[in-house]
Amino acid sequence: MPAEQHIQLINQGTDVWNRWRESNPDETPDLSQADLRGKQFSKINLKNANLQDAKLQFCNLTGAVLNGANITKAKFLEANLQYANLQNATLEGANFFEANLQYANLQNANAKQAQFNDDVMLNQANLKGCDLRGATGLTVGQIESAMTDKTTKLPDYLDEELEDGFLLQM
Repeated sequence: MPAEQHIQLINQGTDVWNRWRESNPDETPDLSQADLRGKQFSKINLKNANLQDAKLQFCNLTGAVLNGANITKAKFLEANLQYANLQNATLEGANFFEANLQYANLQNANAKQAQFNDDVMLNQANLKGCDLRGATGLTVGQIESAMTDKTTKLPDYLDEELEDGFLLQM
């Protein structure tokens, strides 16, 4: 369950939350299972926060700091995560249907079994070192529009298409 104090603080908005984070740098926010749907959290500092099973549908998280956060099984339906920092975050089983991840930094994130669909925008997203094994719904086009490297771990179905020279046919 989320810490009630943390829920009250975040519901006061990004400015109040970020001031509290600056004053309490050693505290790990617990927002697990929190219902934060539709909130405006542009540039919010959620570094290392526990957002497991959080409901973040329709949220504006543009430029949010989420590096190192536990975002396991969180729901990001139609969330705006442009320019968000998700480095080293745990995104296992998270739902990103129709999310905007353009220019987001998912470097070295654990996105195993995450759920995507054709409407997820990954243009210029940094997927270097990201573990996407077992993720569903990704397309070759989405991966092509993102930044990857040899440490990016793709789902088997995409790995096979890329190995077969599928990209050369497009």
